[in-house]
Amino acid sequence: MSSLRARFSIFVPSATNPYRGTKIHAVGAPMAGYILEFKRNYNLSLDPHNQTFPIGQIHSSDIVDSPDAAPSIDSTPRGKIELAATQIPTPGINQNFMAPVNNTTNKRCQEWTMEYVRHLVAKGLIDEEAIEIV
Repeated sequence: MSSLRARFSIFVPSATNPYRGTKIHAVGAPMAGYILEFKRNYNLSLDPHNQTFPIGQIHSSDIVDSPDAAPSIDSTPRGKIELAATQIPTPGINQNFMAPVNNTTNKRCQEWTMEYVRHLVAKGLIDEEAIEIV
């Protein structure tokens, strides 16, 4: 078993191809801080380490699908799901990044993703069962 923590993200599949879509995640490192990133037209099958776990369904009116565009990365939200991601602050620089993760002063991308999922539930954009699955 690895001592490294997994990186978490939310993947919203395209309506036309379930293996392509938008990957929403906090990118960075504890000693540098994190930023919010939207990887558009992300291809799940290109990374053999990807593991997906369905956590719920999103209404199509809450997302912006761009199936014909080239892959890109940006931080500008499109649709309610991405706008909700911008409302959760990404973890900043941690002066004591070797300290245990505590979900308050020492957070990583995993804690940000969990907070984002709870925010989606609170806004009614995804069902409450998502919290239990994650």
